[in-house]
Amino acid sequence: LKNGIAKLAQILRLKTVPAVAAEHPVRPLALPVRCPECGEQVLDDSGRCSSCNSDTQVLPPWALYGRDRRLFTRKRLIRAGIVVLVLVFLLWLNYPFLPNYRVLLFNRPVTAATSNSAPAQWTMEGGDLAQTKAAPAPDGLPGALQGSLKWSASTGQATRSGPVVADGKVYLGGHFKALSLDAETGAVLWEKSTKAPVQGTPALAAGNLYVASQDHRLTAMDPANGDTIWEFLAGDIITSAPVIHDGMVYVGTWDGMAHALDATTGDEIWAYQADDVVASHSPIADGVMALADRAGKMHLVDARTGQNRLVYRTPKSAYAAPVIAHDLVFFAAGGSLYAINAREKEIPGQYHFKRVWAQLWLWQVPGVPRPSGQQGGRWRFSPDGADPSIVGAPAVASGRLYAGDLLGNLYALDPLTGREVWRTKLAGGIYASPLVVGDQLLVATQGGKVYAVDRESGDVGWEVSLPTPVNESLAYANGVLYVRDADGTVHAIE
Repeated sequence: LKNGIAKLAQILRLKTVPAVAAEHPVRPLALPVRCPECGEQVLDDSGRCSSCNSDTQVLPPWALYGRDRRLFTRKRLIRAGIVVLVLVFLLWLNYPFLPNYRVLLFNRPVTAATSNSAPAQWTMEGGDLAQTKAAPAPDGLPGALQGSLKWSASTGQATRSGPVVADGKVYLGGHFKALSLDAETGAVLWEKSTKAPVQGTPALAAGNLYVASQDHRLTAMDPANGDTIWEFLAGDIITSAPVIHDGMVYVGTWDGMAHALDATTGDEIWAYQADDVVASHSPIADGVMALADRAGKMHLVDARTGQNRLVYRTPKSAYAAPVIAHDLVFFAAGGSLYAINAREKEIPGQYHFKRVWAQLWLWQVPGVPRPSGQQGGRWRFSPDGADPSIVGAPAVASGRLYAGDLLGNLYALDPLTGREVWRTKLAGGIYASPLVVGDQLLVATQGGKVYAVDRESGDVGWEVSLPTPVNESLAYANGVLYVRDADGTVHAIE
């Protein structure tokens, strides 16, 4: 034992224990300790008694007894519990925003097809993926339309399907049919029967014509003759216009679902459940899709994976398609216009926490401060503050937002603040969205009028009278405005 202790002391580079001192037991290092010779306390860890000056070599506890080898101790359990709680909290905050790798890796579209309109074409409702409804004046053509009627063509019983235009042809849906017209003359090129009325505006992308009908079907057709390429059967009625982005076609249904399909094969990539009917199409910008439902909620969804980022609640229904511009989402709900942050994210449970907070503040509970507004909200425009009646989607271009109401008022707003810049009174309510072409704002009304309005001043330049009201979306391509009226007639205006 003595030899072992001496060797251990040498290994630890401690002072060698003299033979006399080694007769005494070696004590663990714990200050103060008592000298085994005189019983006085050793005041430091030098190994020599400060009273009798005898050499009392001591060893640390771990050299004599070894370290604690137990896997579970109270300290370790407490530390592990704290780490687990922090990790769970961080995961709870970020889980909705983590990429869905299953969709990213295994549900990949075949192509990068898009329905975004090329110059001199109008291949989807709203013109572009963000639904700004703005088109530059084409090169080689007059800078402004003159308001002359070029041709009119009857397409049978009217539906809510507006026209799209590409390569000298006009495509639209009808009552139990889809059809194509010659863009120069209005002559019917082909008609194809469908199993239900087509209420949504078609879309063109990657050589396909996408048509949604009320029999729950989304059909990819050959635009040359209307032959079916593939069909997707949804769970309910489809009245929204198809939107194609990065090889995926998006469509909403009346059972509150939004579907993202492979634009080439029709295979479903993801589905998102909203809170009510999804009747309008959804704009996409910077990977974010804005989805409106009739419960008055605006859902911001990751366009690639279908993951929810934010739900903004309004008290009344949102019918028309939103618009994304200036990193904001603009939409009409309950007769008012709203603007919310397109990049905003909502932590799970945040809305419900704020509701409780707001209720406590309304009860005037001491110490409860006034709650902040709903997450993502920027501004709300309600004209004249009484019975607002804006129901159509706005148009956004060059630092201005344009919207009309059912009383015939046309508004120009600052899109960043919602401040009114000017308003103009037109004949008939405005249900169809305005359309911007160069310096002109083109507006159709329920009074059967089509107007050209100066974008800067709001002054009316010319007007064209049509036989019946106009409620459907407008299309512009190659210097011609295409308008469908309530009788189902398509008019081409130069």
